[in-house]
Amino acid sequence: MNQKSNNLLPFELACYEIYDNGYDPLNTIREFWSQHKITDCQESLWVLFENYRKCVLQVDTANVEQMHAFMMQLYRVLIAYFLVHFRKIKIDNVPFTFAESTEAIAADLEAKQKIHSFFNRIAE
Repeated sequence: MNQKSNNLLPFELACYEIYDNGYDPLNTIREFWSQHKITDCQESLWVLFENYRKCVLQVDTANVEQMHAFMMQLYRVLIAYFLVHFRKIKIDNVPFTFAESTEAIAADLEAKQKIHSFFNRIAE
């Protein structure tokens, strides 16, 4: 198998995991958010984008493996959210444990809402 196909294999396998016995997309979502903060996701995606934009090749193999593991988890949670939506699975009453406190999440969302409102007022 050539290297390009070898790199795509984990992504392909993630698509087939949804057919495993006992697969529950809600468990995938729960697990992801219990391990990752939204700000960490944002930072990781920003690093990936900047590396892509600047055509930077990562040399540190530990960093590459860590980013690959994160991207696979992100891909799996995206598939899980798609399945929840497609299969119309109720998620409203599902308890979640987050990697950060709900107070920190609420404060962050409130701060972003204030910034959004400020720029909307300026734009008007």
